Amino acid sequence: MELECERWGNKGETVVLVHGSLNIGPAAFQAQKPLASSWKLVVPNRRGYGNNPLITKVDPDVDATDIVELLGSRAHLVGTSMGSIVVAKAAALAPSKVSSLTLIEPPAYANAMDIPIVAKSAEALRVHWDTADRGDIMKFLQGFIKAMEMDLQIPSPLPPGMDAAAKNLLTERPWLTGVPMEALQKTSFPKLVVSGTSSPVFEAICDRLAQALKASRHTYPKAGHAAQRVGEPFNKLLEAFMQGNPV
Repeated sequence: MELECERWGNKGETVVLVHGSLNIGPAAFQAQKPLASSWKLVVPNRRGYGNNPLITKVDPDVDATDIVELLGSRAHLVGTSMGSIVVAKAAALAPSKVSSLTLIEPPAYANAMDIPIVAKSAEALRVHWDTADRGDIMKFLQGFIKAMEMDLQIPSPLPPGMDAAAKNLLTERPWLTGVPMEALQKTSFPKLVVSGTSSPVFEAICDRLAQALKASRHTYPKAGHAAQRVGEPFNKLLEAFMQGNPV
């Protein structure tokens, strides 16, 4: 499928930036636009988001095949939240086309279920999906945030784009989500895991992934679930990492 996609910049190597569940690409990565002076940024909207056709169910595996089509001969991959799951799956599908992989607070519950706080959150999510009123999107989102022990304020009323994204969220099963760990462990491209201390659950997941993948690890205290939005500090880190410098 040809995704709706913005392209920023025409110099340097390609970087594909993939958004999460409650956003669209250009909004999620607006703070990364300055990187377009030295990099070719490819910013897609996943299936069911933006002006792409509506979907009946979010499927990260299908999304991953879409992202592989955007890699060209080779590209760096950056994902935030559920977008991190998507880019991790894409990297496992086409490792020879991946220059580096950056994961920002991926909800990789399946890879850390032996950690008590992660298991507790996963069960809270499962119960929420089984019992919540899906007719009240605002309350559903509030319960979703609570189950992940996340400090995040939901705007009311929801912006038009976020309303559509929230309806897509209803079709997800985040507590079952994970990255293809064994496949990624066999790859040689560098990996970076970033968090913004939005939740102790995500900190635990990020620590686990960084250790298992032998990835560089960086935290932006109090940056929230979308750490890339801190702008210049994140951009400097990402650029140094993609250039192969120690971070």
